[in-house]
Amino acid sequence: MNSLRALVPRLGGVAAAAVLACSPSPSPEPRRAGNAVRPPVVLISIDTLRSDRLPAYGYEGVETPAIDRLAGDGVLFERAYSHVNVTLPSHASIFTGLLPSDHGVRDNAGYRLDEAIPTLAAELDRHGYATGGFVSSYVLRSGTGIGRGFEVYDDGVGFETGRQLGQIQRAGADTLAAASEWLPGVADEPFFLFLHLYEPHAPYEPPPPFADRYGNPYDGEVAAADAVVGELIRRLEELGVYEDALVVLLSDHGEGLMDHGEMDHLILIYREVLQVPLIVKLPRGERAGERIAANAQLSDVAPAVYSVLGLEPPAGLAGVDLLGLDEELAGAPPRQIVSESVYPRIHFGWSELTSIVERDLHFIDSPDPELFRLSEDPQERNNVIQEERAAARRFRAALAGIDRTLTSPVEDDPEIRQRLESLGYLSGGAGAVE
Repeated sequence: MNSLRALVPRLGGVAAAAVLACSPSPSPEPRRAGNAVRPPVVLISIDTLRSDRLPAYGYEGVETPAIDRLAGDGVLFERAYSHVNVTLPSHASIFTGLLPSDHGVRDNAGYRLDEAIPTLAAELDRHGYATGGFVSSYVLRSGTGIGRGFEVYDDGVGFETGRQLGQIQRAGADTLAAASEWLPGVADEPFFLFLHLYEPHAPYEPPPPFADRYGNPYDGEVAAADAVVGELIRRLEELGVYEDALVVLLSDHGEGLMDHGEMDHLILIYREVLQVPLIVKLPRGERAGERIAANAQLSDVAPAVYSVLGLEPPAGLAGVDLLGLDEELAGAPPRQIVSESVYPRIHFGWSELTSIVERDLHFIDSPDPELFRLSEDPQERNNVIQEERAAARRFRAALAGIDRTLTSPVEDDPEIRQRLESLGYLSGGAGAVE
C-alpha cells in the first residue's frame, strides 16, 4: 500500500463553508496555503475512554452512532496504545510526537511543557492554520504549556456554572458550544480544531437521557461523549467542511474499572488502561472503512497529521506516520511501544511501572514483573514470564535505556493543587523526585 505522503496529491480539496456559500458548487476549489492543499484538521480527544467499551471495537453494551460513523468513514487502529496513564503527559505526547521521558511532562501536577519543544498546534499555526483548542478539564489549562500554538485556547471550565465541579471540569456539550462559536469564523480557511471531552472520566454522572438508558454509568458517559461527537460532525457538515477534513478521534488513556483491582487509572498499566481507540478519517473518504491491526501509539498521531498535510515533521520524533503501519518491512525488527506509570513514584514514593508492547507480548516491569500473550490472553490473567524468560530479558534491556530521571516539579500554587485534588489526581506523600 502506498505511503500517506504519496497519497497526498490524491486527497482532493475542501469546499467553501456551507454557511457562506450562495449555492453549492459542483467542483469546489481546494483550500490552499501557498501551493499545498491544506484540509481542515480536527482532533477529538475523549478522556479516559477504553477502546474495548466501543461498538467499533466489538463492545455491545452501548450505542455510539457518531464514533461508528467515523470508523466507517476512516481508518480504525485496532491496537493503539498510550504512553502513560494520566491526562497531561499523554496529551503532551499526542501534540509533540515524543515519549514522556523525552518531552519531560511526567504528571498532571507540577510539570509544564518546555517552550522549545515543537507542538502540533504551533507547527500548524506557523504554516498558516487558524488554531483553536477547547478543553473540558482543568488538567489541560493553558499554564501547562499544552495550549501553546493555539490562537484561541478556551480552558475556562465553567467557573460560573455553580456545579460542585464547575471550576475543574465542564460538560462536553458546553465545550462544543464554545468551539461552535469559533468555527464559523475560520471555516473558509485552513483550521485546526482540538476538542477535548472529559466524559467518561470519573465521577460517572451521565446526563439525561443516558443516565436512564444505561445501567452502567461509565457506558452512559461514553454515550454522552458520542452524542457530542455527533453534534460536532453535524456542525462540520453544515459548514461544508466535514468531507474534506482530516479528523482524528482518540483517547489519552483508558480506565481500570476493577479489571485488575483498580477502579481508575493512576497506578496500574494493564491493557484496559493503555489500549485506546484511535480512528483517522482522511479527506474525501480516502481508505474509508479500513482497519489496521499493527500496534500503534499516540506519539504517531502528530507525524500522521504532518504526512497528510505534506509538512516536514520536527526532528527526533518517537512516533511514525500511523497510516504506513500496515507496511512493515520484511526483516525489520518488531516495533516496541513503551509506556510508563510514574504517579506511584511521585505521589507515594513507590516504584514506577514501565511496560513494552511488542507484537502480541505485553511486558510490565515492576517489583513483580509480568508478561502476557495478548492474542491468547487479552484480559491479562496468565503471567507467562517464566515461559518467556528470553523475551523478558530482552524487554528489560530495552527499558534500561529509558531515562527515568524526574525533573524537579514546578511549584503549583495552592489553588491549582486544590483543583487537581478535586479531580482525584493528588494524594499521598511527597514521592521520590530526582
